[in-house]
Amino acid sequence: MKNIKFIIFVYFFGVLALSAQQKKYVTYKVTEGETLQSISKKLSITPYNLLKLNPDIEKDIHVGDLLIVPNKEYNTKADLSSVDLSNIGDKDIIVDNFVYHEVAPKETIYSIIKNYNLKSDDLNKYNAFLKKEGLRPGQVIKIPLPFDLEALEEKNSKLQPYLVKPKETKYSIARNFGISIDELESLNPKIKETGLQIDDVIMVPNEIKNTNSPYTIHKIEKKETLYGLSTQFGISQEELLELNPQLKDGVKVGLLITIPNKDFNNKVFEDKILEGTSLNLAMMLPFKRKMDTLDFNNNRLLNITTDFYFGALTAIDSLKNQGLSVHMKVYDTENSAFVSKQLSQKAEFGDYDLIIGPMFLKNVKVVAKNMEGKKPLLISPLSAQDHSSIYNKNLVQEVPTTEHMANEMLRYIKSIYTGQKIVIIADVEENLTNAAKSWVKQIQNIDTLKYATVIRPQKGYIKPDVFKKQIVEDKEVWVVIVGDNEVFVSDVINNLGVMPSEFNITTFALSIGRNMDKMDNNFLSKIKFHYPTAKFFDARSIASRNFINHYRKRFNTYPSKYAVEGFDITYDILMRLSFNSDLIHQGASERLSSKYQFIENTSNSILNTGMYIIKYDGLSLKVVQ
Repeated sequence: MKNIKFIIFVYFFGVLALSAQQKKYVTYKVTEGETLQSISKKLSITPYNLLKLNPDIEKDIHVGDLLIVPNKEYNTKADLSSVDLSNIGDKDIIVDNFVYHEVAPKETIYSIIKNYNLKSDDLNKYNAFLKKEGLRPGQVIKIPLPFDLEALEEKNSKLQPYLVKPKETKYSIARNFGISIDELESLNPKIKETGLQIDDVIMVPNEIKNTNSPYTIHKIEKKETLYGLSTQFGISQEELLELNPQLKDGVKVGLLITIPNKDFNNKVFEDKILEGTSLNLAMMLPFKRKMDTLDFNNNRLLNITTDFYFGALTAIDSLKNQGLSVHMKVYDTENSAFVSKQLSQKAEFGDYDLIIGPMFLKNVKVVAKNMEGKKPLLISPLSAQDHSSIYNKNLVQEVPTTEHMANEMLRYIKSIYTGQKIVIIADVEENLTNAAKSWVKQIQNIDTLKYATVIRPQKGYIKPDVFKKQIVEDKEVWVVIVGDNEVFVSDVINNLGVMPSEFNITTFALSIGRNMDKMDNNFLSKIKFHYPTAKFFDARSIASRNFINHYRKRFNTYPSKYAVEGFDITYDILMRLSFNSDLIHQGASERLSSKYQFIENTSNSILNTGMYIIKYDGLSLKVVQ
């Protein structure tokens, strides 16, 4: 008993001493009058290293900025986050780099040495009484932690600190650095228990792996051949040449080539309906049936709502034919937040398995608040605006956010880059979000030679001569457009589209406005235009043709894009719910015009991240991811 009391006493004081040491990096808030130079001097760190730790800083710092700085209290030996403690028991106590272990019945010296990876000399060195008394149940023995300083230093050299920003999730950070969520949590065990905290400093890899990209980049080494590369990466020589036309001129040392990433393998959701499954569905749609007349010729909202509803009915028909029993009731929200709130306060809403709608975010917010903590999944079907400020764990945002799609586009660009000249065409600063400003920096960092040029409009437009100066005849030029202002994007496309045909231009837009259909397809084809989108409907596919035929027979008209969305959303979510309600771990699916891959959002709600990257291949559109 005396020994245990002593251990407990030491334990509490040891933990207090340890807590200040176990983080290698901490945050520092900039105060009035401070500069990079003054902070560097104060913290005994060079301005270069301070900037290296904080790559988001461009020229200067501002009052209130949070910087990542080295922790003066940090002690490698005391950093338990860097040590494998998987063999430490639940009742073991760690103090000052030692494990205090109470001997259990049937334990032997051999089993302890084996479990804690010890030498018998070390066990006797720190527990001299064992020679006289032997090992007995109830004894508290002292075991040194298995520190390998060289291994720890090597591990730490491959990591860098990262400041968690608002709206970031474990998924988004892990994907940005090419690791799994499990790997992120193993680097930062604390976030497994407490989740991500805004402005916290976590550790991430120094080098970004491309395991979450469909491609990886390989640098040709000495003696490598086309045959050897084909064998090494398990793909045909024809595939290698198709992805890397430059290999036709020979396999040259130092050449960067694109390789399909075998690790790019999302779990795929398998459609299956358990026998006897029955689901209750409510649809909240803005029919506005109280209007005096239903003017389908001039009322766009009425057409969208009706088409979406007809698409949903088609999905339910298909599911019923496969054995799923669906009981549906439709509510008219009148596109009113007040009406939506009143409807969702009805007791019957707590009995539904699923609510699809309302269509618009203002109405979704009031329904989500009323339904918080209740049974139904609440589907926000059409809004791409960020839903992370809405706190309801059953809220599902079906359309990926514009910011998410831009980030995915940026990752795709990084994954296929092999040294092309990069020209960034960015809208004026005041028209860009903070995220867009960050994308400009990230694109510049892709170009390891630092030749990337940024062009911005002057007095509302960019002169054609400015474009021509950046285009080089003998080198492929990648133009990346940052900004979705319709006038700005149209101006860029028109300028690039009239460039001489001998120029080799590939264009990437991180986001697009609503005027995509108004752009000249010949220009888009000529500049090999790439863009991200949440929807892509291939009317030639067998599934699409079957849907169109079924829809025409029932409703005597061709389906609009909203009818396709109504089908996709209703079919996918009911199919998933017929199996279980865990959307996040079910895997990816693809329907007529949409992909579905659900993750947990910042507010614990659910976000669909499924999207497409499309490129113009001649006058046809081709999915590249």
